[in-house]
Amino acid sequence: MFRIAATAALLTFATVLSAPAAQAATPAGVFDEILPRSLAEHHVPGAAVVVVEGGKTVFSKGYGVSSVDTQAKVDPERTGFLINSVGKSIAATAAMQLVEQGKLALDADVNTYLKSFKIPETFPGRPVTLFSLLTHTAGFEDRVYRMFTPRDEKLPSLAEHLANEMPTRVRPPGDVAIYSNYGFALAGHLVELASGQSYSDYVRQHIFEPAGMKDSSVAQPTPDVPLASGYRWDGAAQVVPPANFGPEPPAGDGNVATPADMGRYLSANLVPGVFSRSLLDQLHGARFRNDPRLPAMGFGFSERYLNGLRMVEKTGDSPGFFSVLELIPEKNIGVYLAFNGGAFSGDAAAVTAEVLRAFVERLQPAAPVPAPATLSGDVSRFEGSYDNTRLDYDSFTKVRALAGGVTVTADGDGVLTTSGLGEGTRRWTQTEPGLFTDAAGERLAFRESGGEMLLFAGDDPNSSYQRTSWLESSSTHLLILGIALLLLLGALAWWPIRAFVRRGRERNPSGARFATVTAWSAALAVLLFTGGFALLMSDLSAAAVALTSGHSPLLSVTLLLPNVVLLLTGAAVVCTALAWLRRWWTTPARITYTVVSVALVAFLGVIASYHLVGLPYLA
Repeated sequence: MFRIAATAALLTFATVLSAPAAQAATPAGVFDEILPRSLAEHHVPGAAVVVVEGGKTVFSKGYGVSSVDTQAKVDPERTGFLINSVGKSIAATAAMQLVEQGKLALDADVNTYLKSFKIPETFPGRPVTLFSLLTHTAGFEDRVYRMFTPRDEKLPSLAEHLANEMPTRVRPPGDVAIYSNYGFALAGHLVELASGQSYSDYVRQHIFEPAGMKDSSVAQPTPDVPLASGYRWDGAAQVVPPANFGPEPPAGDGNVATPADMGRYLSANLVPGVFSRSLLDQLHGARFRNDPRLPAMGFGFSERYLNGLRMVEKTGDSPGFFSVLELIPEKNIGVYLAFNGGAFSGDAAAVTAEVLRAFVERLQPAAPVPAPATLSGDVSRFEGSYDNTRLDYDSFTKVRALAGGVTVTADGDGVLTTSGLGEGTRRWTQTEPGLFTDAAGERLAFRESGGEMLLFAGDDPNSSYQRTSWLESSSTHLLILGIALLLLLGALAWWPIRAFVRRGRERNPSGARFATVTAWSAALAVLLFTGGFALLMSDLSAAAVALTSGHSPLLSVTLLLPNVVLLLTGAAVVCTALAWLRRWWTTPARITYTVVSVALVAFLGVIASYHLVGLPYLA
């Protein structure tokens, strides 16, 4: 879930941060100047960086510690890091090797290969193919709850996991890019079926050994390699997250490598030898674009531009680790950075952005960005609320839409303003029909198809956004929740005060007293539920860990409270009808009770649309 957020943070920082060491003559001058300071500022325990040029490692160094407890230093030759989704590029490489051998076909329905299970024909005539899997365009929803597990947890086989945990297909293949861990896990299973080997054995024999990567593994359970400890900064100390591994090795779960080995992998991706030139062109080339005018997806990689240089990249994160692989084909240079902290908080992404900006500035200084030539016209048709298409539509983690929406408003002739894309608001000028550019040169594109409006951010080819109706928009939902919460907070405070002031002066029937206690208790349960979520979201990295690992008592208790609200609200609705039939209280009091009941129903209705009522997270 949070790979898109970390990448967006990296790219946002990369466009605005200046680099004090930009004119350094060597890589050491850049990294030695920036990394120690930036790691300390962002509370990241350790990092390693490797730079290769022309197939040779020209810089390799560790910074900070691999263990807070032992204070062992990071050694790029010996310290292993989880590379997480950088492993998707490895899965894509394995699959494309088998395509070269004629054992897999990019355009074949994956069901022609699958044996123990099949992908449902959700969109007739639009089958899932290896091409769609490797470009994140297969159309699967995104499941994140309990996607990570403890290292010692027994895991099912890849085939068993894929059969039992299949997400819903929500869009036809080839439509838009929706980042999919399941899709790459499925591609890895195709490697198993086509090669007759386990995924880990295939990767070891055909990728790691030829590249000389002797301290790398994608096996599950992860072998006992010298692995750094992963951490999360909780505001006061470094905490070890409960889970960093998972059941989908081809998606990057449990993939371990030393930075030195990743340097060898960089070289293999720059200089043909281990991999053929045609294979590298397939992996790194533009294979799918959400819009023809925006950066593209490759196979297991994506592209972006920095200082005019085309960069082919892959990032990866888990609760305790963050890694970035950058290829600069024009310069025949590759950079790999690994961190054992700062992942879901965006801190490691911020460090990476600063140091990469400085490094690229040394290679090719940034040129001034010319002011875009405005294409005048009415752009109000693009206004509205947009939700990220990368959601789990079938479980409570759909609630991510409340925090990940984008709002677009027309701001004059040919000009739009957005909120929700990076920090604060951003102003965009139309330069071509449906294409907008901001002051930093970043681009935004819209596509209307079949009555649906889609938004694509040029700095993230992995993602897409779809416009929602006013009733479905996160802005409307947040407004309803806010109003309902204010009314319920008022009832929580007013009823006890009213009861205290009127004690001994009025005697209500037992049914009326029961009604008041029921509605007040429902309002209290809503407050506790909201407070629980607010507490979770007060630390975004902790919230991400709670969602992806499921190891959070606070989350578990919070998720039970809507069911209490449901029972109490049902009773309150019945009591509302009885209050009017039996004329409990005064008319203003009955109106007040009715408003509270309506607020409870409205609150419940909104959170039910996000599967927060019932126990879907146990399925």
